[in-house]
Amino acid sequence: MTRRLSLLSFAPLALLATSCGRAAGPAPAAVAPVSIAIAPAPVEPPARAAVAPPAAAVDPSAPLALPAAAMPPAAWLEPPLQAPESARADRDLFSDHREVALGTHVAVFAATGDGAGAAGTAGAAGTAGAAGTAGAAGTVVAATGAGVGPFAVHAELGVVGPLKLPARSTWVGVAGLRGDALYAATPEGALHRAADVRDALRPDGFEPRGSVPGATAWDAAGGLVAAAAGERVSVTADEGRSFTSAVVAPGKAVRAVLVRPDGVLAAVVEGPARGQRPAAPDTFLSSDRGQTWARSPFQPRAVERAGSWIWNGDPVCPAVLSRNGREWTRAAPAELLYGRPTFGAALYLSTAIRAHAAGSLRSAVAPPAPEPPARGAAAVGREPPCKADDEGGGVVSGIMGGHGASCDGALCLLASVPPRPPPTRTSVATFGDGVCDPARVPPGGACAAHLARPPTFAVVDRAAGTVTPVAAPEGCPQPVALRNAAGVGVLVCRGGGGGAALFVRAGAQGPWRAEGEHAIPAEAVGQIVAAPDGTLLLLGPTPPASAASVRREPLLALVRSPLPPGAPQAWRRVAVPDGVAVLPAPGGAALLASSPAASAGGRLDLALDRPGHPVLALAREVEVSQNLVQMALRDGRVRFRVIPKPAPDAQGRRWPAPEPRGARWHVLTHGGELVPEPPPPGTPPAEERRFGPAGG
Repeated sequence: MTRRLSLLSFAPLALLATSCGRAAGPAPAAVAPVSIAIAPAPVEPPARAAVAPPAAAVDPSAPLALPAAAMPPAAWLEPPLQAPESARADRDLFSDHREVALGTHVAVFAATGDGAGAAGTAGAAGTAGAAGTAGAAGTVVAATGAGVGPFAVHAELGVVGPLKLPARSTWVGVAGLRGDALYAATPEGALHRAADVRDALRPDGFEPRGSVPGATAWDAAGGLVAAAAGERVSVTADEGRSFTSAVVAPGKAVRAVLVRPDGVLAAVVEGPARGQRPAAPDTFLSSDRGQTWARSPFQPRAVERAGSWIWNGDPVCPAVLSRNGREWTRAAPAELLYGRPTFGAALYLSTAIRAHAAGSLRSAVAPPAPEPPARGAAAVGREPPCKADDEGGGVVSGIMGGHGASCDGALCLLASVPPRPPPTRTSVATFGDGVCDPARVPPGGACAAHLARPPTFAVVDRAAGTVTPVAAPEGCPQPVALRNAAGVGVLVCRGGGGGAALFVRAGAQGPWRAEGEHAIPAEAVGQIVAAPDGTLLLLGPTPPASAASVRREPLLALVRSPLPPGAPQAWRRVAVPDGVAVLPAPGGAALLASSPAASAGGRLDLALDRPGHPVLALAREVEVSQNLVQMALRDGRVRFRVIPKPAPDAQGRRWPAPEPRGARWHVLTHGGELVPEPPPPGTPPAEERRFGPAGG
């Protein structure tokens, strides 16, 4: 590459970009090129300065360095995590959580050691397999408080937690006629009750109630709580104050009990032994709240409860206890159950804004128990093995790829992905518990873009392994995007005029701080990039990389100086005509790269936008003979990742393509030239050969 124009020519220079105030609009004047004049150097230096090195004595081949920033780094920034913590930064803290209780409006999730343990599964899907095991319903797990703790998801309140379950809880259930109360049982059979999820957040929120000594299995739904102990099932209909008990099958121990919200119960009892081989368990049913029991005419190979369904748990060959509580039907497809999103979908942390339609979740009453089967169509007898139809499925295959738009020269920077900020100890995430009104979502619209209730946010402390739910900030009914950098969470909301209204939260304890609405469409805000001192940059809409011969829209970005959260004028809007890349620089500055439309990617201009200063032109009309695929700053030096242009027969391939062996970093010199960056000292020759030729 050859030099086109030296750095800081003393002729008047046209600015490459303009900086706008906190809410600058897209007026034509805001993006029009502006010229500034830099005073020419005197022909002869003053006599007093004769002993000093002349300012022009700068080696044109030396790497260009940005001027030092006068603004100190932000004191509240968090340093990047070090190994091995950084390797675990993206792990799902709720990956081992499962639904242990399900009510009409709330579901409880816990992992082994959270106090509900595996024993809680009887509350949502108590099972009994053909081998006679009662699934996990009888397991006793001590409350160790491992992980992030048990959480609840409420249809109206969103994610709530961690719950303060009674010590040594082995089961959790949800029941209630007017509301969802939470219940917990201990190994001794003592039952405790919390009136709602809010009470369950307090250490003393669970009040002792009655007990069922020797209870090995529990379940709750509607207004009933049931416990199995020996050959009996005990049921309470007065919130655990008193129990009535009945024998299910004389001489046979009850291994699991399942309660449907309408008062129908199912119990799984030990089957008669056949020699040394255990027999399949038997299922008994009760339609009068456990007062009397009768052997089921259909004996499924396994039994579980999912909401209001008591069924065999087989999605291929389903058999569901019908509404009358006596007959089983095979006419209820599993899609009725699995087609509804679960409360568990909310318990996944991410930075995406996610939501579900109101009333769409699977609950203790939705979907309802199916209608009784037609006359003569009921499932009866021992359930045979399911004969799944494995034929006719075929194999769906194809080749992804094809030809698409390509880029050229400096325009390839438009397709580059900015460097991801390294993870820090704390970050802000969102739960997937937002709610939209389906009647207000237009055809083809996204539920998350029309929220009736914003999602719950969370402060994640990776070092402590804690998750603290926090509400969305006031004034943000419609969050659009969430970004994190250096321990600072930046929430982008749709403002009243459609622009990006920004809220910042720093650290684990800091509140949300409103930082104004800005003239960039909220939905167009992209990735976040951070400078070492805490200068942040949000990328705006990016023109396509193939726009070589057409007039491109200015490249937009929002830049934040490292000021305290909530500081006025912390953000400013930057518009870069013919822009191809923008990066944050220390001191609240932004490094701007543009390529004149007429050059079709063959020329590159570079400028520095600093708060409170005119835009400083660094280099103009730098010749670009290869493809630039990434711009970066290292120690104040401007670097570009350069790859050779593809062969003529590959010009139409989709971009980006795998980097060829000739990819290499180049630096911009004071003379306005891109030259290969020398390898670090001590790099072995083999490593240098791996980079391939310089490529320009």
